[in-house]
Amino acid sequence: MAKLYTGTYGAGTTAENALNTALMQYPEIARTLISQYPRYAATYLLERTGRYASEKVLGDNSFEWKVMGRYNAPSYSTGYVLGVSADTAWTASPTASSGDWTAADAANDVFSILMDGTATGRTPDFLNKWDMVRFQSGATAVVIEDPRANDSGQGASTDRIVKFEMVDGASNSADETDFADEAIIASIGSAFPNGSDGADVGENWVYPSTHTNWLTTMRKKCTVTGKDLTDVTWIENNGSRLWYFTREQQMMDEFMYQQELQRWYGRKSVTDTTVQRPGAYSSSLTGTSGTMASSVISGDGLLAQIDSSNQASYSMGSLTEDIITEFIAKLSLNATAAEGNEWVVFTGTEGRLAFHRAMKDLIVAPSGAMTGGSMAGVNGDVHLGANFASYSALGNKITVAHCPVFDDPNLHSTSGGTNSFGDNRLKESAKMVFMDFGKTSGVSNVELVTKGAEGVNRSMIKKYVAGMVNPYDQKAMLAANADDKFECHVLSETGIVVRNPLSCGILSVS
Repeated sequence: MAKLYTGTYGAGTTAENALNTALMQYPEIARTLISQYPRYAATYLLERTGRYASEKVLGDNSFEWKVMGRYNAPSYSTGYVLGVSADTAWTASPTASSGDWTAADAANDVFSILMDGTATGRTPDFLNKWDMVRFQSGATAVVIEDPRANDSGQGASTDRIVKFEMVDGASNSADETDFADEAIIASIGSAFPNGSDGADVGENWVYPSTHTNWLTTMRKKCTVTGKDLTDVTWIENNGSRLWYFTREQQMMDEFMYQQELQRWYGRKSVTDTTVQRPGAYSSSLTGTSGTMASSVISGDGLLAQIDSSNQASYSMGSLTEDIITEFIAKLSLNATAAEGNEWVVFTGTEGRLAFHRAMKDLIVAPSGAMTGGSMAGVNGDVHLGANFASYSALGNKITVAHCPVFDDPNLHSTSGGTNSFGDNRLKESAKMVFMDFGKTSGVSNVELVTKGAEGVNRSMIKKYVAGMVNPYDQKAMLAANADDKFECHVLSETGIVVRNPLSCGILSVS
């Protein structure tokens, strides 16, 4: 953390060594400023570990990214089947013997299934000729004809008919439930005959999903009168000392806190996402701002981006190691690897207490001591101190980070009971947000996005508007207005991106 000193305005406080001047010339100094606020856990960790997106955002307020899921896609049965040795007419009630479908209980049995193509995102003809498939019972079959149009008289016109031949059906026959409505029939590879034709080789593509978010412009100001002019604060940055007026400190504290809140609880306001000229979105959930012609634009925060992914709950005071490890296992299914991942669990005081009680045997520290955790940063490890602790479960590292935002009684009021001292236990304080902080091909899963490129950087802009009081030169003859003060304005235009929300999750109190 950078060093802070207090002092008095005088000969050493010039425009050249003012923090505002340095911010305009070297925007990266904003990281030194942010390092003064470790209590703002999300912003602090993202900044200190260099989680900045490489995307350039210049002419627009929006940015998008792609998320690639699994390369194979499931095929779903509609429940309608057609056999050769039995059930020779299309039926949704296949004839069974001891649970096995009699038309798929012998070697070389041939049958057809009507595949669902009505639901959004489903591909009824994803299977190719000579694909090997596996049914839910473990039975296998080979696709012997390419999917064809639905002429069964059942289902919908968007459904497709696929013809199969059983593999070792006598000892591994198909169960009647394998063909029930919504049953998954999955390709496990292909098996071609000798001398196969190239025309019979299938081709499949699975495309990534596109996610969009918007930058949010935040602003704050404070007024500095003549009586506040003499008090300054010095901040040391890489051996250089920069100064700013002490009166600005409360404004910066509040601005940084509001920025942290926006990055957690923000919601997108844009409803019209068609391509338009910059700043000309015609509709917004918040309408227009005063007399401004363009709509107010805000983006989704962390919770909004992941709340549709993995959700689970626990009872206050009843969190166990089993619940946590099971939740980690659930998240691992959508992570880049089953183990070796790193999750940061942002939670309030109640959540820290519950997590430590449940996982104290798995803490990564000598003799179970609370020595704090660490993460890889821009210049070496970022040691997170006593407010952070690292655990290990299922081959994955879990770092618990205290997030005071969840403890704020001015923000939250819903109670989950009382503690042994009779104090209210805020439900929000017990919320645990599991953020996948891993990287794929060098790209972080969670990153900050800033408006600007090619020398433009709007992550933190701080400027003075001089009146009868001038922050740099009291003898100056020019002023922006006649007020007996000057104003300090701060602006930030940033957003946050969770590239793979499916590997993140929220564990809340029920």
